Amino acid sequence: MIIAPSQIRKVWIITFEYAGLKKVGGLGEAVKNISVALGSLGYEVTVIMPSHGINAGQVLEGVTCSGVRVGEDRWHYPYNIGFSSLNVNDKVRVVLVRGNDSRTSTILEDPYVYGRVEEKACLLCKALICLAEYLGFPDIIHSNDWHSALAAITLKIYAEHKGLALPYLHQVHLPGSPRFSWHYASPEWCGVPVGQHRVWRVCCHRLENTYDLWRSVDGNLEAFAVLEADAVATVSRSMIDELLGRYGDWIREKTCFIYNSTDWDLREVVDYASRSYGEVDRARLRWVVVRDLLNRYRSLGQLTEGDALVLSTGRLTPQKGFEYLLRGFRRVGEGLRLIILGVSVGDLGYEDYIRQLTLDLSGRAVLITEKIDQQMYKLLHYVANAFVVPSIYEPFGIVAVESMAVGTPVVASDVGGLSEIISDLRLREDGCGIKVQPGNESELGEAIQNLSYLTLISETGKGIEYLTYENLKQLARKDPAVGHVVRENCVKHVEQKFRLRNTAEQVVRCYELSRKMAYYRAMT
Repeated sequence: MIIAPSQIRKVWIITFEYAGLKKVGGLGEAVKNISVALGSLGYEVTVIMPSHGINAGQVLEGVTCSGVRVGEDRWHYPYNIGFSSLNVNDKVRVVLVRGNDSRTSTILEDPYVYGRVEEKACLLCKALICLAEYLGFPDIIHSNDWHSALAAITLKIYAEHKGLALPYLHQVHLPGSPRFSWHYASPEWCGVPVGQHRVWRVCCHRLENTYDLWRSVDGNLEAFAVLEADAVATVSRSMIDELLGRYGDWIREKTCFIYNSTDWDLREVVDYASRSYGEVDRARLRWVVVRDLLNRYRSLGQLTEGDALVLSTGRLTPQKGFEYLLRGFRRVGEGLRLIILGVSVGDLGYEDYIRQLTLDLSGRAVLITEKIDQQMYKLLHYVANAFVVPSIYEPFGIVAVESMAVGTPVVASDVGGLSEIISDLRLREDGCGIKVQPGNESELGEAIQNLSYLTLISETGKGIEYLTYENLKQLARKDPAVGHVVRENCVKHVEQKFRLRNTAEQVVRCYELSRKMAYYRAMT
């Protein structure tokens, strides 16, 4: 006989990123927001992640976690794992998984978040079992992307063998994962328990063997997580459809979505502008802030003062579509200026290409890859006339939400989560941006020009001749302040849909779905 929790209070969230500690992209912000949102509702939240070299928190005394793994070469590889804990607030804490010897430290304390990722993911499996034996089981376990999935699955199966149907939610932020041999997952290496356990098969839960399940998905870790999870969450409705197309409609009943949210606050940015520059008017502040930025940070390219400012941010990968932005920018009015705040992830060939495209726009565009002070980063969004997300593929698009939170409208590819986030002002009175076909440089350039000058007209009254969308031109002639209205729409849209309270409601719904499915698992 096995039992399932009757309610969810103790939550374990497994992740590789957490904003304020280590982050590469939107995952770190998403996990932090989820944990804080749950904490505000009274849940006891423990976030568990590799230390990535972070030296923080108090050592968890009394937790022993050591052993030997057997490689495919039949050599023995010892490990010795330690833990430290730091409190985010009285309801949320982060447990960092680190090494107690040089071999284990080399893996878990690699400062590059996704360096040695397969081995970090593997040692997390060992770590979770040790933590459960020390702290007791949580009421639910929540993994985020494939890197943390195997650890959660290990604990889920281990708990079931101990008589507990531990609810398990797997959340997909960025789809896809590698494939591994069975030895990687097996008790000899990562430690996934063998033997039979209950898996949902639409009609009911059935007892199935771990090895057979692994083979059925050809060792694809994300597919394995989708099979094993009581519920599968995504960051947008469109990604649910993507997963249904990839894994089959049979998973529909156990899917849900959790929109990312932001804590960016327009009032805080305005206060910072007033304190630091003695000015809050965007038009008067804009080029002062840009000059300050270029003086403080290294940039590639040159930027002269122009009419309006366009901003774009993100990882320098083909997925983000910066080449389409830069090529499309050749088509816009000469008075527009572009700043790209890029995050290098090691794709050197792509980065070289983006650098060359930036240099080709001499005087009109710059690329900055240094980490920008957070207050300056937000202020740049505030003073920009338009923000651009030219992604070819985008599961959600938190950068668009952040921009709208401080009142800057967005030109975005009509793809993935961006399609749900942005309401097109050409079609709706409460619109907060313009959507374009991904990869269409001409359409992108035209949208950038129209949105940038629409907000500029509301500031200076100049630039109506650059509006090529007839409906926007008519709106601007009727009411030159329409750009201010669009900015207000942006802020309202975020307040209504993308705040922590919205995230909390959606997470709780997903947790309840997981708990219900785990209850059915226990009753089988």
